[in-house]
Amino acid sequence: MSISEDTIERIKLSNGIESVVREYLPDLKRAGRNWKSCCPFHSEKTPSFVVSPEKGIFKCFGCDAVGDVFKFVMLADSISWIEAVKKLAAKANIEIQETKQDIIKTSEKTKLFGILENSAIYYHRCLLENSSARKAREYLAKRGVSRETVNKFKLGFSPKGQFLGSALKEGCVRDDLLKAGLIAKMENGSFFEYMSDRIVFPIFDVQGRIVAFGGRTIADHEVKYLNSPETVIYSKSSNLYGLFQTLPEIRKERKMIILEGYMDVVIPQQFGITGAVATLGTSFTQYHAKLISRYSDSVTLLFDSDNAGRAAAQRSLEILVESGIECRVSALPEHVDADEYLNRYGKESFLKLLKDSSKSAIDFMIARVCGGLSSGGKKSSPEMKASAVSTLLGFILRSSNSIIQTEWIKCVAQHIGVNEEAVWIEFEKKQRLKLKGYLQVDRGLDEQVVANKKVSMSLEEDLLNLILNNRDCIEEINLDCFEDARCKKVFELITSGSSDSEILNVLSEEDGNWFAELTLNTIKYNDIKEALSIILKDIKIDRLERRRQQLKKEILLMDTGEKEINKNVFNEYKELTIFLKGSRKLNGEKRFVSGFDRHR
Repeated sequence: MSISEDTIERIKLSNGIESVVREYLPDLKRAGRNWKSCCPFHSEKTPSFVVSPEKGIFKCFGCDAVGDVFKFVMLADSISWIEAVKKLAAKANIEIQETKQDIIKTSEKTKLFGILENSAIYYHRCLLENSSARKAREYLAKRGVSRETVNKFKLGFSPKGQFLGSALKEGCVRDDLLKAGLIAKMENGSFFEYMSDRIVFPIFDVQGRIVAFGGRTIADHEVKYLNSPETVIYSKSSNLYGLFQTLPEIRKERKMIILEGYMDVVIPQQFGITGAVATLGTSFTQYHAKLISRYSDSVTLLFDSDNAGRAAAQRSLEILVESGIECRVSALPEHVDADEYLNRYGKESFLKLLKDSSKSAIDFMIARVCGGLSSGGKKSSPEMKASAVSTLLGFILRSSNSIIQTEWIKCVAQHIGVNEEAVWIEFEKKQRLKLKGYLQVDRGLDEQVVANKKVSMSLEEDLLNLILNNRDCIEEINLDCFEDARCKKVFELITSGSSDSEILNVLSEEDGNWFAELTLNTIKYNDIKEALSIILKDIKIDRLERRRQQLKKEILLMDTGEKEINKNVFNEYKELTIFLKGSRKLNGEKRFVSGFDRHR
């Protein structure tokens, strides 16, 4: 849907970010020019959630949630951007003009949601009332599923070959049923019902809308579980089974348990196990990690203890670590599912199993990688140790947190029985390769910072910060003052007249976090003009010093005969050395005498 920029701006102006946020967070308190509160998106005791009415943005320095008023409503209500815009427009009595194409597109999605909801009602009624569902009811009873749980998850059953006829009688058309992922057209012209002769598990999105179905056969089908295909309203990699049903508890506890199947979620939730969810017949993805990070701070992976289960756990761990999510791995006894264990031993025993078998991400990886090494690695060959260390360092590189990396490297060195310094040397080698782009490892999320942390900034970031908070200084600065690509881009956006919230919306997620942290980290100067002059001079000196160091390297190569002697290089080096020596002395004295003081 296309909405004019003027309309978007009117909606923003009519919905001050601090007033909107206060509707969700009554404890939001003024803190100078900004407002502060504990973050609604993760659990914390010390407020790190900052709202800036002046800049029209919010930023949590704990979980890195960041955005404008639309993004806040999106996260708080688990709705899309367009739904947040419409909600705030309605609140401000602003009419949004929709094009005919927009109306058709929205209408089509609404129609599909309606078809899926009605289909779920049909399947649910069949499970409870249809005589052909007797085996399905017996199966669910055998697995320990209560009537209350059947209703909570809207479980159903699709009698063999009856769904299509029933849907057509209710006024549905085949094309819509195809678009909804309920049927498929075969080569011979007939239609295949995806859920036919199966127990049906409706799949809800975080807003509680049914977007697809999963089916478990009770006959002798080769395929035990079958899921709906992806549609315009359903993506397997962007949904988690059971998330909607346990979302209120997750919001409070900020914890999730990721399991493997539908019944692995249904029974744990029935037993009151908070945060039990599962992927939907697909491997764990970065989209799953993003969805999890929105609601949870820590994750426990509970997979089967066979090789396939451990491999799946490793793949999930790699993505979670890249996303900065704290994760642990627990294991079930071999050939036992989570629902079987709970029905046999109960909730307390299950929670004890989770705790006793729980391993940290690095301990799990060490056990997996070093399974072939002898105890402590002492009897293993140097080559075996080197190979194990190399694999583990590849995993450690997935984390962007230097504290976590340091502790994990200690664990690896101690377990394998090698010198920690040697492990660091290998780590730094891999790190350099990663920076050069030879290792395919994503950068992951930025390290978290607390709200009162003094953020270390580069000189160019200092300059950008000064401009963002004193825009009348911009006429004295040009693009040549910046070498850093991010700083250049933001400066160009500032000169084009973009507001802070507009800048935030055109940046990537990672750059947006950096920008919000930069602009909210207000620096107070005793004298703005003097501060600007000093920062610009420091930038110039820094560049000249880098040039001098480059010349120094060239001179060393000339001394060793690796490069032809060039008197111009010597002369330039000498001139720069003399100039910088005087500049540093003058600059140092000026800083001291002027009483220049920066309070972060």
